[in-house]
Amino acid sequence: MGKSLVPAEMTRGEYLFKRYGATVADYERAADEDTRLDLCDGVLVLHSPASVRHERIFRFLLALLDGFVRRRQLGEVFGARTPMFLGDERRFEPDLIFVKTAHAGRIGEVAIEGPADLVIEILSPATRDYDLGEKRRAYAEGGVPEYWMIDVSRRLVQVDRPAGTQVAELGSGRVETPALPGFWLDASWLWPEPPPDPAACLAAIG
Repeated sequence: MGKSLVPAEMTRGEYLFKRYGATVADYERAADEDTRLDLCDGVLVLHSPASVRHERIFRFLLALLDGFVRRRQLGEVFGARTPMFLGDERRFEPDLIFVKTAHAGRIGEVAIEGPADLVIEILSPATRDYDLGEKRRAYAEGGVPEYWMIDVSRRLVQVDRPAGTQVAELGSGRVETPALPGFWLDASWLWPEPPPDPAACLAAIG
């Protein structure tokens, strides 16, 4: 399965295509750096390219998290082209993942082998039900200790700690995580178009 197998008239706008009865071999044949693809219990899930707004929020969060983590040498932050394997039949490409230095052994040549310490998904109209449903359950069963869901349409940050157990839902105010002591972001930073300067936000945090 790949983008070439999807009719062009079906790929306008955001989409989420699923192919049932897929195997790990199917995933490995189709997965590449240009195709965002998950495998969840025999289902291949193909994502559309990100919207401009999604990409802006992603870049803002990546700069914010990576700047904080690098300054304090706390671990590594990865974007959506780094898969996270939660078992042979569960392979995901979250928008953002953070792995603590203590868990650096989980970082392989092509994927994170096991749960990251913090997983963040930016919800879109096409992926909202998937991110809040099957993926949330898979993250819970895979032992992800913290899962943030950035709900752009509702302007809310939902926080699970661990995945599957919601502890907060914020449209403004500080979102904090025990995975990154001292780090916080104001949820209201995520909603302007474009988001604020990450360097100014890092200065406010620091």
